[in-house]
Amino acid sequence: MMRLNEDQRLRILLADIKERYNASHKIRERSIQFTLWISGMAIGLGWLLISQKELVLPHRVALTLLVMALFAGTIYFLMGLRRGFRKNCEAMINCERALGMHDSGVYLTEKLLLPLEYSRMNRKWSDHFHTLYVWLLLVAVSLLILTWTCPEQKRDLSTAIKTEQIKGGK
Repeated sequence: MMRLNEDQRLRILLADIKERYNASHKIRERSIQFTLWISGMAIGLGWLLISQKELVLPHRVALTLLVMALFAGTIYFLMGLRRGFRKNCEAMINCERALGMHDSGVYLTEKLLLPLEYSRMNRKWSDHFHTLYVWLLLVAVSLLILTWTCPEQKRDLSTAIKTEQIKGGK
């Protein structure tokens, strides 16, 4: 086993914490970009549902299955990112603890450098990933509602009026 001196350990910790912070930002960015991409698809599908004629039952069932499959796949993908994010946060907290960033008086007189809640892995319903889950659930429910209550398109009445005028009607 190789022995490291204090300076080498410090350099390794600083390099690792920098990598953990970068990874945290990249995971959040990737999850937002993926959610925006799925939301864009949903907006396009919603527009198609509103602008097309009424769907027949087999089409509604197929569209429902598609929306549910996309929703399930999206949630599964985001859950994988969330697991990686949590593991990365655990490693980040370990580095911060090793550097004394959660200890009072180390960097600031009688104060913590980082807030106490930064040293915990408490789940909140309003955290980044839960917010994305709620948004995607709203999108999926909206698409399902549009699928099953798709408005019937109005007939073009101008054609019927012109036909009557040609035949001599009033």
